[in-house]
Amino acid sequence: MKIVVINAYVRENAGDAALLSVCLRHVKEAFPDAALAIAGMEDAATHRSFEGVDNLGSIRRYVADGGVPRSRRLLRKLVVALVGTTALLLPRALANVLLKLLPAEARREADAVSRADMVVSMGGGYLLARPGLDGYQNVFFVLLPVLLAQKSGVPVVFAPQSFGPFPGKPQRRLVGRVLRRAALVLAREDVSVGLLEECGVPARQVRRAVDSGFAFAPEVTSDWRSRLGIGTQEPLVGLTARRWLAPAAQERYERALAATIDALQADGARVVLIPQVTTDYLGDDDRIVERRTADYCRTSPLRIEERVDYRDLKGLYSECSLLIGTRFHSVIFSLTSGVPCVAIEYEHKTRGIMADLGLGEWVLPIAEVTHADLWALVSKLRANPEEYRMALQQRLPAYIAQAEEFPALLRAAAGANERERSERAEKVA
Repeated sequence: MKIVVINAYVRENAGDAALLSVCLRHVKEAFPDAALAIAGMEDAATHRSFEGVDNLGSIRRYVADGGVPRSRRLLRKLVVALVGTTALLLPRALANVLLKLLPAEARREADAVSRADMVVSMGGGYLLARPGLDGYQNVFFVLLPVLLAQKSGVPVVFAPQSFGPFPGKPQRRLVGRVLRRAALVLAREDVSVGLLEECGVPARQVRRAVDSGFAFAPEVTSDWRSRLGIGTQEPLVGLTARRWLAPAAQERYERALAATIDALQADGARVVLIPQVTTDYLGDDDRIVERRTADYCRTSPLRIEERVDYRDLKGLYSECSLLIGTRFHSVIFSLTSGVPCVAIEYEHKTRGIMADLGLGEWVLPIAEVTHADLWALVSKLRANPEEYRMALQQRLPAYIAQAEEFPALLRAAAGANERERSERAEKVA
């Protein structure tokens, strides 16, 4: 059995690396003898594998490669879009011939998904569109490998993820067409289910699921307190930040974080700024934001400047007594370590998942963050963390167990697809 996991991101994004790690583990549990491959955003020439699974590169990476000039990227997009769209319109035999004209990296993914026995689009939050042409491009290039797989009769499973928004009607039509034909669609919050209904995907075709990050539990390998130079009894508060807003609003957000850091450190805690994402891709490096935030502080917080392995980073959150988390997988990493969190929402996944856990009151929208509002939640949580921890003890075990259901769902999807093939064969006979 051949299985291709598509839409992987980069290992410097600790949350997405954790999702890929769990996805690969779940696929192996479902199909122990399967041959696996990854199609993702890492250059196969630099990263030939991830946790022992071969990396093919991908169509998305090829057309968005920031290492080539913009004019060349545009040409790549035009060539791949033209060849890919034409192939989708042709009979399968002719399409296979045409796809051989794709550049090598794009051709590897196209060939792999067309010949696979199953394609798994990994969890995350990448099937969405911003206003403008970039939004249309994102939807098209995310879904192109799925369309090629479906054209060849390969079942496609969408692992637990968020969907939308989709501001354009053509975007919604394409998303609806593709997901209605999927073998399994898993949404990690109710908002995504509603957005898919707007795309014409009936709610009965979408299964509510749990973010796979809740099933990420690597062994702790580092003594983080020694690395940071703090005592075992010293209260440690973690904080994650990211670039998201227009410049003026971004500065207000960062200054609100800085004021809260100062208040925490004046109250006897030590604050560590944790870079959850440290990739050069699209300049999405949390260390840049955290340096600015630290500069706004009157008292210097602890900072981590090196790139830390996603498995090692998980252990740092377990050392914290509290997390103020903008990166949502930093919140998940902390919750699964029994650490109370105040979550700063930048996409609907944050509020949706926190509401699932009965923790909706601990969420602030990123564009509305002020020191006063943030400090009100933080001080309330510091005064009475036990109620929060008890809520986690009550709700998390079942939530984590639901995240571990993915292997069974994969086997069921494969079985259903095999039955459909047999029924079609009998009708033809």
